[in-house]
Amino acid sequence: MRMDQNLGAALYDGLIVVQNVSASHRESEACVDGVPPTRLQPPLCSMTPVLRTAKKRCDGRYRCAVKMDSCHFAKPCMTRCVWMETTYTCETGRIHYVCQRRRSTLDCGSQVIKVLRANYGRLSKRVCRYPYPRSQPPSTTCRDSRTLQVMADRCDGRYRCSVRASNSIFSNSCPGTRKYLKYSYTCVDPE
Repeated sequence: MRMDQNLGAALYDGLIVVQNVSASHRESEACVDGVPPTRLQPPLCSMTPVLRTAKKRCDGRYRCAVKMDSCHFAKPCMTRCVWMETTYTCETGRIHYVCQRRRSTLDCGSQVIKVLRANYGRLSKRVCRYPYPRSQPPSTTCRDSRTLQVMADRCDGRYRCSVRASNSIFSNSCPGTRKYLKYSYTCVDPE
């Protein structure tokens, strides 16, 4: 049984977009030498919660790992997974950083925008550096869980979109720390 799966685009060739997760909770379908058996029976339960977890961890990144823990005891199964397989594609795109108070433009030409991942906050001291007093270093655990939804509402389905990295658009999730907007998107055919 593989304990996790490393999903990664070779040296930044594209951004991960998880398509599907397959798994089994049947002991009779355990992996042999790391290879899952032929799937003859439908799954015992829905993989939707595991798919959501994989998408949250991986979509819009260059590489990531999906641990088997996300499959073990996922409701409604409540039993241990014996194997898990993730299907994904690598989409053209890259990760963008926009310092607080700056503006960024997403442009897809004749296609439309699909935001994959976004956070307004601060997870690194190296991105959008600024001077700060020693007594008040910047937080590097600053996240705004609404950022992806705000970006999707503003930009998904549009050919071009402009967004300002601002507390008035997102939230001031860590007062006293200058933030930045980190996002990734891909361009898709209009529906």
